[in-house]
Amino acid sequence: MEINSPSAVVNKIRVVPQEIAELHYLCCEQSILLDLITDALVLFSIDGQVKYWNRSAKKIYGCLETAAMSQQAVDFGDIVEDPHYQESIDLTLDRGEWTGERQLLTKTGKQITVASRWYLIVATNGAPQSILTIDTDITKYKLLERQFLRAQRLENLGTLASGIAHDLNNILTPIVAITELLPLRLKNLDERTQKLLGTLAENSKRGRELVAQILTFARGGDGEHTILQPRHLLAEVVQIARQTFPRSIEISLQIENSNLWTLSADSTQLHQVLINLCVNARDGMPEGGELTIKAENIILTDKYPKLHPDAHGGAYVAITIADTGIGIPPELLGRIFEPFFTTKPVGKGTGLGLSTVQTIVHNHQGFVDISSQVNQGTQFRFYLPANNQIEPVQVESILPALTGKGELILIVDDEPSIREILSTTIESYDYQSMTAINSQQAIELYRQHHDQIHTILLDYMMPGGNPDQTIAQFHSIDPHVRVILMSGLSAAEIAAESHGEPATSFLAKPFSTQDLLHALEAVDSE
Repeated sequence: MEINSPSAVVNKIRVVPQEIAELHYLCCEQSILLDLITDALVLFSIDGQVKYWNRSAKKIYGCLETAAMSQQAVDFGDIVEDPHYQESIDLTLDRGEWTGERQLLTKTGKQITVASRWYLIVATNGAPQSILTIDTDITKYKLLERQFLRAQRLENLGTLASGIAHDLNNILTPIVAITELLPLRLKNLDERTQKLLGTLAENSKRGRELVAQILTFARGGDGEHTILQPRHLLAEVVQIARQTFPRSIEISLQIENSNLWTLSADSTQLHQVLINLCVNARDGMPEGGELTIKAENIILTDKYPKLHPDAHGGAYVAITIADTGIGIPPELLGRIFEPFFTTKPVGKGTGLGLSTVQTIVHNHQGFVDISSQVNQGTQFRFYLPANNQIEPVQVESILPALTGKGELILIVDDEPSIREILSTTIESYDYQSMTAINSQQAIELYRQHHDQIHTILLDYMMPGGNPDQTIAQFHSIDPHVRVILMSGLSAAEIAAESHGEPATSFLAKPFSTQDLLHALEAVDSE
């Protein structure tokens, strides 16, 4: 490389012959000292021929052992692939030094990030002689930094999701209520119309569950555990997979026991576990294959926990998701549950799917096993403790009808559609209704009619209203006031935010007619 106007560089650099001699002595005679340094040190001539590299350079760049030991004259550009190599040289020659971050591809094919410092070494006459580079491998640091930024974005997503969930649940609340109210109002519906209403009710329920899943993913949470039969959940997931996965994937469900044990679990979270594992299996079979979902009762002996630290002896339901896809390399099996670790292309995966699976299963006192062979497929098997209670019998059809006795209910909500449908619903079940569009109007109405108002249905999030202050005002008028809070937020979130008088009860939007009637009956008995 031709060097122009070296005098400009000489003015910026102190020429100290003694220090250059000492550097030469360290590089040539005392290289053992430089080999103790964890940074990669490389000294190369202006034309790019390497004069010296230390042991850390060999380790970081993946240089050949023979080349490193014999100090062969190789071009620095041959050690690593660096698209900005020449630009770094030009800046060092111009300024005397250069610092920055570099993305390098090593000889072993590994992508690394280094914090690089380049220094120009000149001869006694001021002519540029060589360049000394000091590189610190910051690949892991940059990975942690990206993970932190992702976690921060997820935290912001959780805050945003709460507000979005409230709005979505406000939209879903009248839809759910109308689908249940129309069959009561329209007695002579033909079979096709009834089927359409059933489809509407089922999809509004699915929308409610979808919002709950978004909140679970964004914020986490323990969820509400109920006694459930996994057979029904598995059948639902299989149906979703068959409708959405490519036809090149054959899906089968195997229930090994006719009397599959029940679980004490959160159905929404288990649904998320199954969907995540099925999606992973689908992505592992880009050319098609077989996806098998299997459930069975298993008794683990006390010896099994020795093989798995999270296991305990006892009765379990084991659920297996197996595919015939590309498999997972052995060197990656130990990392697949790490948050943000993914083998999928950029934009195709968040690296949160399997870590979410492990977290949910662990919170259910279960554990996960995995086995995989490259080009033969992968099998995820998770174990959940079986419940010792009998599966609840569906007795909704024989429950007595929940009706009022003419009680007056004050409905406070800023959404006109919700006020209207709630009024229509409770009046259909022998209640009376009065509505208010905001907290101020509700307080004034309650002040005038508190002797007649039986219960207040109060929306938690309304523009310009503080629910704690509103409830306090109600209590100042009547200490025995009955208030049912309605919100798209969870009860736990409201309890964490509330610092005043507690509400009598809570209804999570969107709620069914039965939920509403049960809540009204419950406050009446308190």
